[in-house]
Amino acid sequence: MARLGRFIRARSISEAWARGLNVIWRQGEEITDQRGTRIKELLSLQVVVESPYEEMIHPDYPWTRERLEEYALQLQTGENPGFEYTYGERLRAWAIPSGERVDQLDGVVRRLLGSPSSRRACAVTWIPPIDSNREEVPCMIVDDFKIRGGSLHLSAFFRSHDFAGAYPANLYGLSRLLQAVSDEVGAKPGSISTTSASAHIYDHDWDWVEEMIFGRRG
Repeated sequence: MARLGRFIRARSISEAWARGLNVIWRQGEEITDQRGTRIKELLSLQVVVESPYEEMIHPDYPWTRERLEEYALQLQTGENPGFEYTYGERLRAWAIPSGERVDQLDGVVRRLLGSPSSRRACAVTWIPPIDSNREEVPCMIVDDFKIRGGSLHLSAFFRSHDFAGAYPANLYGLSRLLQAVSDEVGAKPGSISTTSASAHIYDHDWDWVEEMIFGRRG
């Protein structure tokens, strides 16, 4: 039977990552994915980070701040340096058949400036005519922005989430994106919530994740 439906409310990105790894490791189901890779998987994991600008980088995460900033910049710009796709390209510069480029984040800002209580400030990365026929498709599918109580809150949906390797980078990038949109609409940056349809840990990360959780050393 699939393991599904857990909720974590954390203060910081670092706390959310550590607690998410713990719950996936202890309660996730071991399966073999479509590539033949073993994973520990928990379905429908929701994580709320209340203060994403505190303890943004966990000491056990290998990415440097410089690399995280480069990733965050890719999330905010429509430029593609040569990848099959980038989130920024999908969010800021998707070309429609007429040749026009759609900037969804500009649309988000316009909706929020027009109505701060809007429930329509939403951007998507999944392009059905393209992604329905591709093997490599976006993991993050939806970014939704809402202003409540003077703060802008961001909710993101991931169809697939490499929690050990990608979650801290994803959240760092989303925090910078939230800050940028907040500046545009004149709101304080608030919380970031993620819903991960498949939150998982790949087998090549099991050793160090187990060591991180239990403090075991070989």
